[in-house]
Amino acid sequence: MKTLGVPACMVIAIAASVQAHHSFAAEFDASKIQTIKGSVVEFQWMNPHAYLIVDVTDASGRTARWGIQSRNLSILKRQGLSKRTFTVGEMVTVELFHHHDPAKNVGFARYIVKADGTKYDVIPGGRGGIVPPNP
Repeated sequence: MKTLGVPACMVIAIAASVQAHHSFAAEFDASKIQTIKGSVVEFQWMNPHAYLIVDVTDASGRTARWGIQSRNLSILKRQGLSKRTFTVGEMVTVELFHHHDPAKNVGFARYIVKADGTKYDVIPGGRGGIVPPNP
């Protein structure tokens, strides 16, 4: 009986961790692509995904805070990003996949463009990295 206890605990632990890591499709709608522009409030460089928090002001002057999920840190590092890539107060334009719930200001980044024109490809399964400007 003791020999079954450890493997059973391992199976439960693995199943719990798999359940905890969600799939893209469970949260985001690949057919709902939206572009937002705003000021960086915070860039959270943490596993399993980096998060960009952006304040977006609409035409009427109301500000909405957006939470934008990105890829995991190892992929972002290989693409040339770091915890210093985005700074508080910096203006960014983000093309994203919107959350399934349209009332939520949440998305998964496709592209992030800095005010200087530097464009980062963070599309899940995409080419990745800095996108060269068009000639």
